Amino acid sequence: MIALPKEKVLNIGISNFSPAQLTEIIAKTGVTPFAHQMELHPYLPQSTWIATHKSLGISVTAYSPLGGTNPIYHPGKETPPLLKNDVLLEIAGETHCTPAQVALAWGIKRGTSVIPKSAHEDHFVENLEALQCDLGIKDLAKIDLLAKKYLTRFSNPSKSWGVKLFEGLEDA
Repeated sequence: MIALPKEKVLNIGISNFSPAQLTEIIAKTGVTPFAHQMELHPYLPQSTWIATHKSLGISVTAYSPLGGTNPIYHPGKETPPLLKNDVLLEIAGETHCTPAQVALAWGIKRGTSVIPKSAHEDHFVENLEALQCDLGIKDLAKIDLLAKKYLTRFSNPSKSWGVKLFEGLEDA
């Protein structure tokens, strides 16, 4: 990627790198990635990891910002769906937002870009309206506490792939 013509490739991004992998790629190439895409939501905030990226000038993009329901990686784990969590429901009611808008607004307020997935036009509109969901400091603090109880990485194929992913990160 680094060798590609600059008029064709303006920026290079990475996805799902661990701290060691990020350090290694910068050391070996001399290039700091422009952006890093990773799983981020109130159950997996990765705050320290985000702070590291900010200090390096790397933009962070959150995939699965609404959590997930993939039982493959956590069979039998009793984690309530993020959008049905009592804290998000309470804040949604108080702010006249939907739980999805609260989760997205939380991600945006943290300085990350969020990329929710949807195949429904009404959800596209709802997601876009998260920009108008005004969360206060107390709301953000309540959401930040969710990971203490429900720390969950919904997308972790480590065991099935037979490799160690996310070493040095929350819920590796």
